[in-house]
Amino acid sequence: MEEFTVDLRKLKETDKERAVRLEQKLFTLNHTMPRTDEYMAAIKDIFGDRFGEGSYIVAPLSAVCAENISIGKNVYINSNFLAMARGGITIEDHVQIAGNVSVLSNNHDPYERQILTCKPVVIKEAAWIGAGATILPGVTVGKHSIVGAGSVVTKDVPDYSVVVGNPAKVVKTLDADKFVEKVDPAVINSYMGSYNFQGGETGYFSMIPYGEKDSLAEIRFLAPQGAEKIAFDNGEVGWKLADGTVLNLTRGLFTRRLGDVIEPVIKNPNKPGEMIAIAYEVTDGDMSLEEEWSFLDDFC
Repeated sequence: MEEFTVDLRKLKETDKERAVRLEQKLFTLNHTMPRTDEYMAAIKDIFGDRFGEGSYIVAPLSAVCAENISIGKNVYINSNFLAMARGGITIEDHVQIAGNVSVLSNNHDPYERQILTCKPVVIKEAAWIGAGATILPGVTVGKHSIVGAGSVVTKDVPDYSVVVGNPAKVVKTLDADKFVEKVDPAVINSYMGSYNFQGGETGYFSMIPYGEKDSLAEIRFLAPQGAEKIAFDNGEVGWKLADGTVLNLTRGLFTRRLGDVIEPVIKNPNKPGEMIAIAYEVTDGDMSLEEEWSFLDDFC
């Protein structure tokens, strides 16, 4: 990861003002009743859209440069979390962080203390950071790995590894085959489609199994709870919904453009002329996504 430096003596006034506002926002969060709408609003005020759905932080929280922190979905961070984020901190989905953990992406130059050396920290999917651990600048903690309580992590942690000590060292490798991939219930019955532009407003989707890669912008179609992915005798694919409705995506899929967003829709087999919007997310390519549609949002 690329290292860079920041001279604290040359900070802009806007940087100083941002730091003051963050202090005030942290004070608000740390003095708001937990598990309330006001509390979650205070978290969002700090992180904005860089805070994933289903995630939660237990106050008190301490942070510097919170604008450089990105937190994924279903992340749990216990109390007294210290995030020194001038170098950037990325926390991926399903990460668990115990109490009194410090994640540091910047340090002071040993000879010129007003100069910070900065290097990003990445904590990958479903990692578990034990109580009192410290993650130092430039470290990547691998997916499904475990950092033991009180450990000081100075080097990258491989995927599926357990590290302990100061400095932390690998003491065990976990069995990757024993992990169940953490997939949102809404996408368990999903698969991929790639959109290829044909000019103007038209295009087509080629369907491939979920998790495989294809060309251009890849889109994940999200099936509703209780839906079952099915294959027809001729090889076409679709869903059977919990109420018995069968949707053939190969024949019935259409799109419409909303600005830069391509919205997939399908004919409703029970109501001629009606279309059904499909929830989806862009996973690759140049298409932008502004919202996910509920599976049975009707429109004509």
